[in-house]
Amino acid sequence: MIFSYRLYNFVEKSKDSCDMKKFLLLTLVMIGSLVSCYAVTIPHTVIPYNVNYHWGIIDVNIAHGTVKYECDGTNFSGTLDGVSIPWEGHVIMVSDTLKAEMLPGNKYSIEKINYQSGWYRRPRTKYFHSEGYNESNPENYKTISGEGQYDASNNSMEAIAITSDMVGMYYYANEIDFETLEPNEVLNITLEGKYAQELKVTYLGKGSYEIENTVYPTYNVMFEYNYKGSMSGYPVQMRIRQSDRLPIFLSASIPVGKIEMIYNP
Repeated sequence: MIFSYRLYNFVEKSKDSCDMKKFLLLTLVMIGSLVSCYAVTIPHTVIPYNVNYHWGIIDVNIAHGTVKYECDGTNFSGTLDGVSIPWEGHVIMVSDTLKAEMLPGNKYSIEKINYQSGWYRRPRTKYFHSEGYNESNPENYKTISGEGQYDASNNSMEAIAITSDMVGMYYYANEIDFETLEPNEVLNITLEGKYAQELKVTYLGKGSYEIENTVYPTYNVMFEYNYKGSMSGYPVQMRIRQSDRLPIFLSASIPVGKIEMIYNP
């Protein structure tokens, strides 16, 4: 209301239409700059990963995964799909989908989640490779929204919910201006969703990571999600390739051991 009153007085008192045009143009430019500073356009990107498991002297490749994502500047969509190498007579399959609208915030975009889904399947290997296995049978899956009849543990489904939220970090890897941050600086990013309410990102500084004899300069971060006022307990370390903001390494500790996702060029 105060702004409208002052704008009205300015219009009434201005006798130079040229000044008025300059004022309106400047106002539009300022508004445009406030909006555009949050608009990050990301082309359709597909990242293949190898998934490794570490526990004591155990160090094995247990799965292969793919993350796909894109953003038109406002609407972000991403999926994470993983299929394990046969493990204890089973094949573990995970599929997460996240769709969100990125809205202007105080410093970084507010992630308003419009759609979120997480699937978990764990068929026996002999059934998985047979023609009779039906993924869509409710007895063969469980989702984070409670659909399906498969008897998955609460810990498994909690982890699936967290990975479905984690897909949004692929957007912020592109939006955050790491060059302006100091090591150990903490960012708190607002989320509007059913599960997580806040993303906490700690910038760890610059580094490098070697994959197949190629060394990539990286920005290193640790991030964790806040659920109903408390942290998830699953902090994730991420190394982001400086040249194109591609996350090439992710690592998270679990109750027994550690899981790593490593870019597979």
